[in-house]
Amino acid sequence: MACSNITAGLALDCNSSQGGVDKIFIANGPVESITEVDGLISAITVGGSALAPADFFTFETPRQTSSVNSDVAVDQANGTVVYNQNVTLVLNKLSAAKRNQILLMAEATSMVVVVKTNSGKFFSIGIERGAFLGSATSTTGTAYSDREGYELTISGIEEAPMYEVTSTIVEA
Repeated sequence: MACSNITAGLALDCNSSQGGVDKIFIANGPVESITEVDGLISAITVGGSALAPADFFTFETPRQTSSVNSDVAVDQANGTVVYNQNVTLVLNKLSAAKRNQILLMAEATSMVVVVKTNSGKFFSIGIERGAFLGSATSTTGTAYSDREGYELTISGIEEAPMYEVTSTIVEA
């Protein structure tokens, strides 16, 4: 059985993109269903209702510190493909309030995570199987000019690449 289903080539895009993460939006899951066409999600349902901007908590990041990636892991011997999705969230300044939210995130097993990139696009992390806090580090740094704060990695292990998400789901 042939499994080659490539349908088109891809042209080189213009140089109009910017790297990095602007904001991260997190809601409580798990996701029951999504409305998706051609890789673009237009609705996310949790608890019988479509999520709206009021359902998400916004995590703002310092400029040029946070990132998102999705790595494909193909195992020819086992015939498997998984997409490891990660967003690195940097938060400056240690505080009890941040510590308490990180504690709750560490206990969560299926967060709904949408990342806004600096190019103004929105992408999902762990949308189908649930996102989770994979690691978190708190540090004071060494030098006076070092960061005092947190670095969190929120992960998802999915059967498909990150979906693009319609902005109206997370921003009014």
